[in-house]
Amino acid sequence: MPHYFFHTTNGSPHRDEDGMDLPDIDAARREAVRYGGSLISDDPDMIIREKGIRIDLVDDGGEHRLTVRIVIEG
Repeated sequence: MPHYFFHTTNGSPHRDEDGMDLPDIDAARREAVRYGGSLISDDPDMIIREKGIRIDLVDDGGEHRLTVRIVIEG
């Protein structure tokens, strides 16, 4: 089963050292969106302070697979 990492940036970068086994890229994409939602649910002021967050999904080979951005514009 593929292993994926969810590196975040919200003012400063945070590397996911543990990652997660998921069956495929579609499951990893859904998990990245869920993770972003949980971050702003836990601390909505974080997105206000930093004007957004970024989650980079990286596979176990180090390949960047996608980026989820949650931003405030204006």
